[in-house]
Amino acid sequence: MQRLKALLPAILCVFLLCGCFDDKEIDETAYIIAIGIDCAGESDYKYTFQFSAPLAMSGGGDEGGSKKEVSDDDPDAIADSGNPGVHNVIIKAADFYVAKNMLNNFLSKNIDMSHLKIIVFSPEVDRSGYVSHSQMFLHEREVRPHTCLAVAERSAEEFIRSVNPELEVNTAKYYELMSLRSNNVYAPVKMLRDFADSSGETGKDAVLPIARISKYKSSAEFSAGSAAAPDSDWIEADGAKISSSRSDMRGMAVFRKQEPVGEMDDDSALIYNILTHGIKKCTVSLKSAYSSRDTVSFRVSIPEAAHFKIEQSGGKYTIAVTAALNVEYMGGQLPSGYRSYDELFAQARSAFESKISDFLYATSRDFGADILDIGKSFRSGFSDWNSLCAVDWSSIYQAADFSVDVRLL
Repeated sequence: MQRLKALLPAILCVFLLCGCFDDKEIDETAYIIAIGIDCAGESDYKYTFQFSAPLAMSGGGDEGGSKKEVSDDDPDAIADSGNPGVHNVIIKAADFYVAKNMLNNFLSKNIDMSHLKIIVFSPEVDRSGYVSHSQMFLHEREVRPHTCLAVAERSAEEFIRSVNPELEVNTAKYYELMSLRSNNVYAPVKMLRDFADSSGETGKDAVLPIARISKYKSSAEFSAGSAAAPDSDWIEADGAKISSSRSDMRGMAVFRKQEPVGEMDDDSALIYNILTHGIKKCTVSLKSAYSSRDTVSFRVSIPEAAHFKIEQSGGKYTIAVTAALNVEYMGGQLPSGYRSYDELFAQARSAFESKISDFLYATSRDFGADILDIGKSFRSGFSDWNSLCAVDWSSIYQAADFSVDVRLL
C-alpha cells in the first residue's frame, strides 16, 4: 500500500500529460504556408500571407486562387496565378504581430504557422528588416527553425501570388521540395536558423536564394543569343531560358553582417554549392576547344567541402583553396580535335579553377562578404579572443589574394 501511495503522484502526472492541451481542430484552423515581406513606405511593411486550401485541392470546395483580372495596360498590377490550392491575404502594417492580429479578426479560423515553408523578402528590405523579422520568426513557437528564406527578384507579393506548381498539387509540398532539396544546383539552401546565426561578427556572412518569376510565357519570346561567355570555356546557365515554370529559385543574394550587398548569378550559386558541399553532384558543360558549335559535358561528384589555408608573407595574405572533384566525361569517345583524355580533363580543371577564382575575388573585392566562412580557418590560429579581436579579418579578406587548386579524382 505504501508503494502504491508513492506511485500515485507519478501516475496522475502521466494522465495530465496525456490531455488535449492546446489542441486545434483541423477544420477550424487556417494554415499559413508562405509569407512575403515587402516595404510599404518608410515605417510600414506589406505582408502577404498564403494559406493552404485543402478543400480546393481535393475538389471539395471552391477554387482558392482569386479571379483578379490584370490589364496589359497596367504594368504595376500583380496577377494571381489562379492556383486553386491557396488563398492569399495582403495586409499593410508597421509590425508583423499587428498584421497577424488583423488576420485573426479577418478570418473565421484560427491561424497556425506550424506548416510555414518559406519566408520571402523584398529586395527593398534593409538590414533592420531582415534582422528583426528573422529573429522574431526564430523565436516564434510555431515556426520551425528549418523554414526556408529567400529574396524576391522583384517583390515578395508578386512571387508568392505567381506560384502555381505544374507537377505538384500541394503548394506547401512544392515550397518544401524547391527550397530544401539538395539537387537544386543553381541556388543555395538556406534556413531560418542559418540566417539568424550569421551575425557576421566572426567573419561568417550569409547568402539567400533568389525567388524569380519566369519572363517568358512561350518559347516564341526567346531571343537569339549565346549561353556562353565570349572569353570563357564555361557555358553560363544564366544564358538559358525557360518558359514552362512561372516561378523558380536561381542565383543568390549576398549579405555582409546581415545587410544585403548584392546578387550573384546562377553559376556563382553552383560554385558556392560545390565549395560548401551544398550539393553532392552536378553536370557541367564547356565549349569545345576545337569547335564553336560543340560542347563537352562532365558529371561532377563533390566528396567534401573545399579546404582553405591562409598564408602570410611580407604582410600580404594569400588564401589557398583546395577543391577535390570526381569528374567523369559524359561521352562515348574522345571529342573531335582532342589528342588525349589528359588534354580534355586539363581543360576541365582549368575551367573550374578559373571559375572558382573569379567567384572568390567577386565575394571579397565586390562584396567584402565572407560567405564561405574562410574566417573560421583564420580564427583557428589564435589562442585567445582578445588576440583575435585585435586583428581586422574583414580588411584582410578583402585585400587577400587567392590561389586555387582543383584536384580531379
